[in-house]
Amino acid sequence: MGDDATRAADGRLIDAVERIGDAGRAMLREAAKREGLSLTQAQLLLRVTTPSAGPQSTGSFARWLEVSAPTVSDAASALVRKGLLEAVPGVTGSGRSSWVPTTAGREAAERLHTWRDPLTAALAACAPEERAVALRVLLEAVASLHRTGRITVARTCLTCRFFQLDRPGDASGDWCGLLAAPLAPADLRVDCPEHQPAAAHR
Repeated sequence: MGDDATRAADGRLIDAVERIGDAGRAMLREAAKREGLSLTQAQLLLRVTTPSAGPQSTGSFARWLEVSAPTVSDAASALVRKGLLEAVPGVTGSGRSSWVPTTAGREAAERLHTWRDPLTAALAACAPEERAVALRVLLEAVASLHRTGRITVARTCLTCRFFQLDRPGDASGDWCGLLAAPLAPADLRVDCPEHQPAAAHR
């Protein structure tokens, strides 16, 4: 494929990712509206209720959501007023408060998660190996954007110090040094709780 054809194909891929992103935001915004929430409030509630997230400070949530700390504080305060979050002092290890979901917050988050259903149905039409290739392509893009500072937080396999392209010994394939186990293409993680940034150990 020539340079012009490659650029054209890349452009179409970027356009497709943009359209999916636009559709995803619209679907989440609609789900948030049904819960009486803003888009940012819904994103924060979903993040707080993600098991891999753990206790986080305002700054941590801001970096993950790619918004300012005051924006997170405003969204969290609104969620507290609505009875969906509660403040817990000093759980992040820094002495600063974080938030945990209430029972009502977890129930609201479960309903919010349905925004993904149309995308899940669309992906079901693709073969598992095709989805695995798409996952790898997108994670490579995420890792590149993270290295150049375009994405602040990327807790993916490809940005982790434990990730190896080749298994120790004579076998090839992706390998997780923490788990001491091979990684199948579909096993690559987007938000790993054990993630340790590779740059911190170079």
